[in-house]
Parts: sequence; C-alpha cells; structure tokens
Amino acid sequence: MMTQRYFFDTFNGTIVHDDVGRVLPDVLSARLEARRLLQELIAGSGPDRDTCAYRADVRDERGRRVFSATMALMFEAG
Repeated sequence: MMTQRYFFDTFNGTIVHDDVGRVLPDVLSARLEARRLLQELIAGSGPDRDTCAYRADVRDERGRRVFSATMALMFEAG
C-alpha cells in the first residue's frame, strides 16, 4: 500500500496553512481526516455564535489541491 502526505489548510475568515501534513494511505482517508478536523474546529467555536463555517483545502505532496471540504453550523430562532 502506497501512502502520501496530505496537507490540510483551513479557513474561517483567515487561512491557517498546514506545513506538517499527515501521512495517509489514500484520498478516502484524507476525506475522513478533513471531516474530523472540520468537526473539531466547529466544536471548538464559541457557543454564542449564530453561524460558524470552516473550509479545508487539502493538498498533496506536490502542492496541488486534491479537494476542498466545507462544514457549517447555523442556529436559527424558532
């Protein structure tokens, strides 16, 4: 099985570049890692916010974007 390093740059108004990356076996594993990362970021946002959205751009070892993922949470009054 061939592994590759994937880099997860995150956005929420500002960009956080991932300079370390994670070694994963395939793109599906990178998708699962992006989901976990976005869930973690949203869970860490303040509970007083009505909306919260994060995006992750996932790059390969050559710096090419493999995919982007976005996760949002919105609270609306009844």
